Amino acid sequence: MNNARLLSTLSTIGAPMIVPSESSSSHAADEAHAAQVALEGGAIARARVTASALGKLLSDPNDTGQAFLVGLATNAHRFPRFLARFVASEDGARLLREQPSIDSDHIDYDALRALPATTLGGAYARFLDDRGLDPDIFQAPPGIPSMIAYISKRVRQSHDLWHVLTGYDTDVRSELALQAFTWRVTGMPGSAMIAFGGALRFGLSPGYRGVVREVLEGARRGERAAFLPVVVWEDHFERPLTDVRRELGIEA
Repeated sequence: MNNARLLSTLSTIGAPMIVPSESSSSHAADEAHAAQVALEGGAIARARVTASALGKLLSDPNDTGQAFLVGLATNAHRFPRFLARFVASEDGARLLREQPSIDSDHIDYDALRALPATTLGGAYARFLDDRGLDPDIFQAPPGIPSMIAYISKRVRQSHDLWHVLTGYDTDVRSELALQAFTWRVTGMPGSAMIAFGGALRFGLSPGYRGVVREVLEGARRGERAAFLPVVVWEDHFERPLTDVRRELGIEA
């Protein structure tokens, strides 16, 4: 995973599906510990996990496992409010009943590729193919209640659709802007941390002039957008992308 792609993980509490190894086993243990802290620990304990993981991540953007720990520890105290909003929605309740997944076991990606590029599904399939992205890498995080685990996975699996809708690419500055957008849509502070922390970190590097402005613009766009986590994307794949954007309040 390159530096840009890892930024996308910080706003959610999902985990990647990876081949078991000593490193992945260690990460699974770390994530399980972070989940326990998120569920049972106090503010100080959560802050310690967050500060440690975020510091390591910003020092070494290739240490992608830290991203999941940040999300678990940082977003935990806001999740009850998020969950209440999710289940109050008709589509959110439907998602919890049916629990669809956006992966190759449940989505016919060849059928999406056959759709016009101007549709949501066609644009999404081409986005994945053009960037060599795998829709099957995201799984539910361990050690948390099943309802929250499903919602977390669903948000993770929707991330590349958010890219398509917003027009943000997968380079670092675009990911930062998308995290700011995500923060305003979901209210999850993990997204704000990575958006603004990343803007400060990368904004001092050559080639990143204007990144703070782009992050602020992403936040502004997110304020105007609908509550995307409850969207049943499968219902919209064949629709024109412009219509879906307009319906969800997303500026092209």
